[in-house]
Amino acid sequence: MNLLLFKNSLRFLLKKKNYLTINLLGLGIGIASFLILFLYVYNDFTYNHFNKNMANIYRVRENSGTQTKGLFLPKILEQVPEVINGTRIFDWEGFRVNYENIEFQENIKYADTGFFSVFSFPFVEGPVNNGINDKYGVVVSREFAHKYFGNSSALGKKLQVRFDNTFLQVNGVVDIPQNSSVKFDLLASYETGEQISPWINGVHDWYNTFSTTYLLLKEGTNPESIYDKLQQIANTNFQTGGGKTPEINLLAFSDYHSSEESNQTLIIILSIIAVGILGIAIVNFINLTITNSLSRGKEIGIKKVVGAGRGFMFRQIIAESLMVAFLAILIACFLTVLFLPTFNQLFNTHLHFNIFSNSILISLLIVIWLFVGTFAGLASALMSGQTQILQSLRGQLGRPGKVSMARYSLVAVQFMIAIMLISGTFLVRKQINFMINHDPKFDKENVVVAQLESWQFPNPEAASAKYKLIAENLRKSPYVESVCFSQATPGNYQSNYNNFYPENDTDGTSIHLRKAYVGRNYLKTFGLELIEGKGFGNDEMNYKNCVVLNKTAMKMLGYASADEQTIHEGSASGEGYRIIGEVDDFSYQGVQHAVEPLAHFYVDMDDYTNWSYLSVKSKPGMALQVIERLKNEWKTTQPASSVSYFFANDKLNEQYKEYMKVNQIVAGFSFIAIALSCIGLFALSAYAISRRNKEVGIRKVNGAKIGEVIAMLNKEFLLWVVLAVFIAIPLSWYGLNKWLESFALKTTLGWWIFALSGFTVLIIALLTVSWQSWKAATRNPVEALRYE
Repeated sequence: MNLLLFKNSLRFLLKKKNYLTINLLGLGIGIASFLILFLYVYNDFTYNHFNKNMANIYRVRENSGTQTKGLFLPKILEQVPEVINGTRIFDWEGFRVNYENIEFQENIKYADTGFFSVFSFPFVEGPVNNGINDKYGVVVSREFAHKYFGNSSALGKKLQVRFDNTFLQVNGVVDIPQNSSVKFDLLASYETGEQISPWINGVHDWYNTFSTTYLLLKEGTNPESIYDKLQQIANTNFQTGGGKTPEINLLAFSDYHSSEESNQTLIIILSIIAVGILGIAIVNFINLTITNSLSRGKEIGIKKVVGAGRGFMFRQIIAESLMVAFLAILIACFLTVLFLPTFNQLFNTHLHFNIFSNSILISLLIVIWLFVGTFAGLASALMSGQTQILQSLRGQLGRPGKVSMARYSLVAVQFMIAIMLISGTFLVRKQINFMINHDPKFDKENVVVAQLESWQFPNPEAASAKYKLIAENLRKSPYVESVCFSQATPGNYQSNYNNFYPENDTDGTSIHLRKAYVGRNYLKTFGLELIEGKGFGNDEMNYKNCVVLNKTAMKMLGYASADEQTIHEGSASGEGYRIIGEVDDFSYQGVQHAVEPLAHFYVDMDDYTNWSYLSVKSKPGMALQVIERLKNEWKTTQPASSVSYFFANDKLNEQYKEYMKVNQIVAGFSFIAIALSCIGLFALSAYAISRRNKEVGIRKVNGAKIGEVIAMLNKEFLLWVVLAVFIAIPLSWYGLNKWLESFALKTTLGWWIFALSGFTVLIIALLTVSWQSWKAATRNPVEALRYE
């Protein structure tokens, strides 16, 4: 671009401040919205990509299970030469970890020494001998190191475990990327774990499945080529109880996040929204650029008269378009930096915007700039280049009359996208309300749950006695109906499963039950409905080896009655449990999941610090009094700590947070899509109506009323919006119906969702166009006819 061309373009743009402002903000906001959503989607697609060996890392699965036998990996490394390394990861226990009076409860993860050969976590400090090779040597995350040691070096620091004489030495600090499927705060070796918790050695055998196992294959190895070898090891060594060896398969680590962790439906939705908003912004920019070029007919005619060639005008219009597009890109980058922290805070993400460290991002911005600037400028230049000089001097570019159908159709596409986004917002909110208001079939209003954080107390025996005393005092309160201890509450059931075999069943069939351990009065406290039999009451009956199943489990077992039925854990000859009751299916997890067969096992613990929760059922309307009584009891018996409590329904509703996040995202970007669509419609209607000023003047002179003129001018715009509504509704119905299929319990896809979405868009479009129509209709017709 030469200096004269640049000066002419800049002078023109500064004269057109309204055009420049609208175009910059419209395109800038659209690109910024696209960039934020792009970063979210890109972060999901690049999960685990920091691992140098990612293409050769595989997770071992028994059938579709996530955990494997404890002795499987050592045997694989011994007998399968295609496997060059591997690691197991075990995560089961939380401990008090202390450094100079800084203490928290931490989960210690244990892994094999091949861990850092399989995964490529960047070390900030260390490592010494691979970090976990030494007994009691650990590697910690950067966040963990900062929490305990501040800005000082973590190497060599010793962390006390529990209150005894066990200390872990920090041998390394790693920076764990946020988009890593494997995360830890504190990592030690299996040898260290067996010293801290000797029971770990006992469960790592050929029967129990407590570890996750990863393999590193030789370069170029087809994972299916070693399936037979893995299956042979399993057939020879596995102790399955029922005689059925699970099928061994490998899941590529590159596919792990998308298949096991990510909500791919959400990713697809956000990708569509991102492209849709960018498309709306680009259409607006092109329409506004063309509209602006059509309003400068006299300028172009004069330049042609004084000798400006078609090439000069072509280059100037292209240059102006590229300049505006470039400025819009800069504004978009500024808006992204400005609003990304808010997005991260609202949606619990850790996205970063740095175009200079992300070649894909900067390439994408360059492509958007060149495409938008060149295409918009090219369309305007071609239109102005085809106009005769005489037409130009009259201020006419292109044919007088109505705006081309192509530009109306682009507006229709914009509103189609907006309608689909609004419909999505309504449905997501409807589904969230359905899940929250769905009857969970337990008492969600009157049960207060105190979380027992026993790790804080140096004397477990004294803490246990205090927990027992608190429970006894609460039972005496006139506000309390019942009290219970448990390892689970609705919304907090652990993923603890095992196979169970019906007694006297010769076919060897089994059922996979989810296990929960509870104390006396659990069913009564949470108001769970017994269909048959009894729960674990506060009576003198011995409930050892007794179990209460839910309705789904009873149905899968084919039991019509719980009377005198026995199931065996692990094998047909395993430990037997007598079924004493059947409880109705209740929402122990979010209703988006299908109800699983569930078993409640009674446990009689003398050490109350082994329980996780103390639940108190208040009499109706007395929950606040119970909370106050709970606080007082805690303060009296446990003055060194404060009670952490929640209502029974709180943990269940937390499982809907992801969907609330989806609703906020869709609603927010729906608003942006509507706003951008209105900008485009406003600009197009302003231009189109201005081209019909003389027609309006003639009609008014001949007696047309203001309302008739407004209706005439609005009609052609609203027809395209109505067309957008009719096209968008079936597309929205199909997409939203597909989204609902992922829920076990779902709301209905009511017609009012689409009716309200279409009506909302029609009203917004009508208001947008009517402002321009009203100005044209109320204008003095003499002004419109003066230059005729």
